[in-house]
Amino acid sequence: MNNFLQENLFAIILFLLLIILLLIGIIAFVVVKLLLSKTVQTQAQQPERIVLTPTVESPAVKVRKLSEEHVSEKFFCENHPDVASVGSCLICEDVFCEKCLIEHENMYFCKEHFKTFANNKWKQITDVKTTPHTPEDGLFVYHFKRHLWKNKQTPSFVLTHYKINIEEDFIESFVQLNVLEEDADKLAEDIERFRASH
Repeated sequence: MNNFLQENLFAIILFLLLIILLLIGIIAFVVVKLLLSKTVQTQAQQPERIVLTPTVESPAVKVRKLSEEHVSEKFFCENHPDVASVGSCLICEDVFCEKCLIEHENMYFCKEHFKTFANNKWKQITDVKTTPHTPEDGLFVYHFKRHLWKNKQTPSFVLTHYKINIEEDFIESFVQLNVLEEDADKLAEDIERFRASH
């Protein structure tokens, strides 16, 4: 046995050195990976340096600001706080459970506003075309509708219709605001003023 060790001592030492070098390489690799991941995390945690420069607001910037308006999310029915909501009313935009929503031709209303919808005549006053390149073009319609309801309690609802543009291979959408027929002329003028000011 002693003879075997003496004859293969060089090979055994070389094998052990190879294993040690391999272990050192693995440890070095793991340490480098850990250091790199900490550097990336540290950079992500540092706040961005903000540079303020004066700018003139374009209409697109105004629309973008409107789109950043705070919208609170609700997950439970307005009438049943312990029941999950399944949809919102087109008029008041509150959320309701399945029992509290009424569906009519793929439009959903709460019970109170379904009566408003059913007992009145409605007129479409906008047909704003948007494309994948200009999705913000129709935002003012939604903001005007919300303004009418929150500030004036004037019922209205927005429908969006889609059309495939085969020639240019994209989907166009048409944002349509529907208002009470007796208010249509006045609100058509009001929405144009609202659009110009926003």
